[in-house]
Amino acid sequence: MDTVGFDYDYTLVTYTQALLELIYDMALNRLVNDLEYPKEMLTSGLKFDPSFSIRGLAVDRQNGWICHLDYAHRVGVAWEGRHRVLRKRLIKEYSGKRSLSPSKRRARLKPLNDLFSMAECCLMADTVQFFLDRDIPFCPRSAVNDVLGSITKTHISGNFHKVVAENPAKYFEEKPHLKEVLNSFKKSGKRLIFVR
Repeated sequence: MDTVGFDYDYTLVTYTQALLELIYDMALNRLVNDLEYPKEMLTSGLKFDPSFSIRGLAVDRQNGWICHLDYAHRVGVAWEGRHRVLRKRLIKEYSGKRSLSPSKRRARLKPLNDLFSMAECCLMADTVQFFLDRDIPFCPRSAVNDVLGSITKTHISGNFHKVVAENPAKYFEEKPHLKEVLNSFKKSGKRLIFVR
């Protein structure tokens, strides 16, 4: 083997919680400033909550629920905003068995399976909860699309990367042996490839 490839995110670089807070805040600002969501969202105390979201959840594009699927791909638990959905509603929403066919699951559920998705999950739940608490009518499908789009645009805008590059100590966990590992590969004649 003469070439060794490394993915950048979570292989070479592990991020701090501050990065998830940054993604959340930038996407929230984008919702308000670009998509004209209520300005009160910026002053109501919405912030990334690391204890709410975990990797491996999914957002239901139809109703805006954050779902946890069990081993048989049934919706075992769901949250509408920050409140757990009653089992009776789960059974009604997902036709009794709480399971979706693979094609319906792909069409309806968007996996939140990487660490960046934790900010996405939290912002989705907080946006829905904001509307519910204030009795503001909203279309869950549109809210899901807007939140997912705001997270995506935050990533591709370049602003996010610029902020991180200006203060890597705040956003990257220290990797004291990384340089030594990469140098040992290089010295042994390996060609290194880095994937972003």
